[in-house]
Amino acid sequence: MPGTIIPDEDIPKLFEAFYRVDQSRNRQTGGTGLGLYIVKTILDLHGAAIKIENTAQGVKVSVQF
Repeated sequence: MPGTIIPDEDIPKLFEAFYRVDQSRNRQTGGTGLGLYIVKTILDLHGAAIKIENTAQGVKVSVQF
């Protein structure tokens, strides 16, 4: 059974402050939309990179130092 897929056009936006892919779920899931923004900011400061991509099994998140 495949996992959740994020629309390709939304993947770059995931790293923007306060961005939520599915606005209709905001009240159900909570959160501020700051998590990935903060992670990317810290990784950038350390010269690392984060990548998000869709796979047959779901979403894959990679961090490269």
